[in-house]
Amino acid sequence: MYSSMSKRPKISQRLSLLLLLVLAGSLVSLLFEMVHAETDNIPLPSPDLEGHLPLSSAILRTKPADDLRHYQIEISEVSQLLWALQGITHGPGFRTVPSAGGTYPLEIFVVHEGTPTLSGGCYHYIPQGHQLEFTSPTCNLTDLLSTFEDEDREALTNASTAFLILVDYARTTMRYGDRGVQYVHLEVGHAIQNFLLQATSLDLCTRVITNFTPDGVQSFLDTDLDPLAILPLGIGVQSPVSTRSGQFALADADEITVEQAIAKRKSIRDYQSGSIPLSILLDVLDDSTAITHLVGNESQLDIRLVAGEVEGLATGSYLYAQENGSLEQISLGDLRPSLRIAGLDQHWIENAQLDVVMSVNITWVDQQPNPSFHHRVMMFNVGMIAQNVYLKCAGQGLGTVVIGAFYEDAVSQVVEIPGTLKPIYIMPIGLTSGFLDETDAYQLHMTDIARASGVLALVAFYCSLYLSVPTIRQRIQKRARWLHCFLGVIPLVGLVIHSMIIHGHVRDLWGFFNISSYCSALSHFISGILSAPMTSYDLGKFLAYLSIPLVFITSLSGFGLASKRVKRKKILRKIHKHVVFPTLILLVMHALMNGVHFARDPVAFILVNVLAASLYCILYFYRSSQLGQSQT
Repeated sequence: MYSSMSKRPKISQRLSLLLLLVLAGSLVSLLFEMVHAETDNIPLPSPDLEGHLPLSSAILRTKPADDLRHYQIEISEVSQLLWALQGITHGPGFRTVPSAGGTYPLEIFVVHEGTPTLSGGCYHYIPQGHQLEFTSPTCNLTDLLSTFEDEDREALTNASTAFLILVDYARTTMRYGDRGVQYVHLEVGHAIQNFLLQATSLDLCTRVITNFTPDGVQSFLDTDLDPLAILPLGIGVQSPVSTRSGQFALADADEITVEQAIAKRKSIRDYQSGSIPLSILLDVLDDSTAITHLVGNESQLDIRLVAGEVEGLATGSYLYAQENGSLEQISLGDLRPSLRIAGLDQHWIENAQLDVVMSVNITWVDQQPNPSFHHRVMMFNVGMIAQNVYLKCAGQGLGTVVIGAFYEDAVSQVVEIPGTLKPIYIMPIGLTSGFLDETDAYQLHMTDIARASGVLALVAFYCSLYLSVPTIRQRIQKRARWLHCFLGVIPLVGLVIHSMIIHGHVRDLWGFFNISSYCSALSHFISGILSAPMTSYDLGKFLAYLSIPLVFITSLSGFGLASKRVKRKKILRKIHKHVVFPTLILLVMHALMNGVHFARDPVAFILVNVLAASLYCILYFYRSSQLGQSQT
C-alpha cells in the first residue's frame, strides 16, 4: 500500500509541474508583449467607422491618380488610412484585411512632412492600440527620390505624405513554406484596395508604386523588411472616375459606406440554408472586378463560378466575363462536392451557395521581361478584387472567405480551367443570418459551438488525467466514480460535436438528430484516417482523426475501471495507462496546428490553461481527501 501511495504523488507532481510550465510560458509571453507595448508611442485619433461615401460609389470612383498635387495631410486622415490598411476591427486582433493563418506579415511605415497635428519624420504603425512609433525625425520624401523614376518620382515630389507597405515573409513562410510568399503578395493587394477606397472616401488620391529598387527603401528606413508598395498621397487634378457603369448596382441612399464595410468585413465560413438572388450576385461581381489593374488587364485574369443555390441560375459552372458582366455556362450539375475535395476538404466550399474561382494567366506572366515582378503584382490585382468581394458581401449581409490552399490541378479539372491559367483563390459566398434578417447579437452560431466543444474536450481531458492515474494501481473510490465517468465521456462528446460541425456534416442543431449525418461523418472519418497527410494542414487533421478512436477507447476503459460489475481490470488498466497520455498529446498538437484562433491568442490560451489547472487542483485535493478518509 505504501509503495503505490508513494508513486502516485510523484506522478501528480509531474502533471502539476507540466501545467505550471505551460502557464508560466504563457504569462511570460503576455508580459513580454505588455512591456514592449509600453513605449512613448503616439496615440492616433479613433477612426471614423461610419463615413459618408457609399461603397459602390467609392469603387466606381476609385482610380490611382496619374498626377498628384500637394496636400497637407492631417493626423486624423493619417489615422483613418492606417486603420484601413492594418487596423484591428474585431476579435483578438483580427484586422481590416485577411491574413493567411493570422500571421500578419505586413508592416506599415509613414513618411510625413509635418503639420501642426503631427510632427514631420518617419513613423511605424502599431495596430495594437492604434498608435504610431516615431522612428526618425530627420527622414523626408526627398531622400527617397533617387530610388524611383519618371512619374513615380514626380508623384513623390508632389506628395506631402507617403505610406510604405513592407513585409516580413518569414512570418507566413514558416507556416506555409514557399506558398506563403504568394499569400503575402495577395494580402498586400487586399491592403492596397482598402487604402484606395479609404483615400477616395476622404477625397484624396494616391499612386500605387510597385516597381522600385528595394535596397534604397530599406536603407532609408534602416530595416531588413521587404518593401513592396509605396503609396504617396495628395489630391488629384480631377476626380477619378471608373470606366465601369455599375449596371447591376443595387445601391440606394441607405447603402453601407466604405468605412462601415471595412469595419464589418470578416472571414465567415458558417452559412445558412437558402438561395442568393442572381441580381445580388451580379452586383457583387460587377463592382468587385472594377479595379484599375496595376499590371496587365482583365484579360489576364479568369473568374469562374460554381453555382449551387442561386435564384435564376442553373446549378453548374460558369465563366464570368469582366468586360460586360455576362455569364457563359461551362457545365451543368452540382460541382461543389468535387471542388470541396480539391480544396483540401474545407467544408464551407460545399456549404456555400456559390464559389468564385479566380485564376491568373501564368503563361503571360512567364513571358514578361521580369516574370517574378509581374507575378507579384498580379497577386496584388487578385487581392484587390478579392477585397472588393469581401466588402461587397459585408454590405449585402453575405459571408465569404478567401481560400488559397488547394490542389491546383484538381481545381482546374473541376472548373475546366485551361492549362495557361493558374487558380489562385477560391471564395465561397453564402447566406448569413444577417442576410436573412435574423441578426441577433446573442445568437450562438454553429462555428462558435464547434470551437467551444473542441476546447471543452481538451480541458476535460486535462482534468481526467489525475483521476486516470490512480486507476492504474487501485480501484476508484465510490464517490469519485461518477466524476471519472463524466470526465471520460465529455472529451468524446466534445470531439464528435466539434468534428461534425467543422466538417459540415451538420449545419444546424437539428442535424444532430439525423442518422444520415453520422453516416456521412463515419465515411469521412474512414477516408481521412486512410489517406496519407500531404501538408501540415492534412497532418493536423490526421492527428484529430487518430485521437477520436483513442478517446473512445479511453472512455470505455475508464467506465470499466469505475464499474463494480467489471471484475478483471488488469487489461483495462494497461489500456488506460498507454492510451490516455498519447491522446492528450494528439489533441494538443491538433489545436496548435489547426486551431488558428486558439493557438495565436495568448489571452485565450492562458484562460484555457488556467481553467484546466484550476479544475485539476480541485480534483487533486478531492482525491487526496478521499485517500485520507480511506486510510483512517
